[in-house]
Amino acid sequence: MNLPNNQTGQALPADSIDPRLLSLAMAFVPVQHFETTYEPTLAFDRGTIFPSLDKPFLGEEAVPR
Repeated sequence: MNLPNNQTGQALPADSIDPRLLSLAMAFVPVQHFETTYEPTLAFDRGTIFPSLDKPFLGEEAVPR
């Protein structure tokens, strides 16, 4: 069964989920306890003052070949 999409006037595929039924977003933010911080120059280089939040982006390094 195809459902009309009110924004475009086009029908949604039968196996799709009606976007009007979905939430815009859901967030999960764990509690963070204060800890020893980086020195200001290192914090600036790393992009955070907290070592536990220092999660460098690995990009292609993380993808096995």
